Amino acid sequence: GVSTKNARWQCVVSVDEEDGVVFFHSVCPLKASPEGRPRLAEFLMRLNRTIYLGHFVMDFDSGEIRFETYVHGVNGTIDNEVMESFVNRNIGTMDRHVCDIARVISTEIQPAEAMTQVLTCTAAAGGYKYN
Repeated sequence: GVSTKNARWQCVVSVDEEDGVVFFHSVCPLKASPEGRPRLAEFLMRLNRTIYLGHFVMDFDSGEIRFETYVHGVNGTIDNEVMESFVNRNIGTMDRHVCDIARVISTEIQPAEAMTQVLTCTAAAGGYKYN
């Protein structure tokens, strides 16, 4: 698992050797309730528009939330620096947004308002910063 300043969660790595792709998933430690899933799905879609590497997904049956990224290898290999950056960006994105996800899950905040808060905090901090 991964422990950060905001949460602890599991990660899943899978490899498609035929296509030379490595997938990295951060599994959010929170799950959306059945009644909260549509609202969280809207928030995650809004959030995805601000992220250039990877995306959040939610399983509508279980409420599981993941942040997914992938990287293609060149000639079947992936440089160590590229792999480290790839993993750090994934973990950093989940760490940065797990509290936003928790707020949407645990309150009645509307997705657009939650996104406004994310963007306001991001602007105040000088934009997105990746590890």
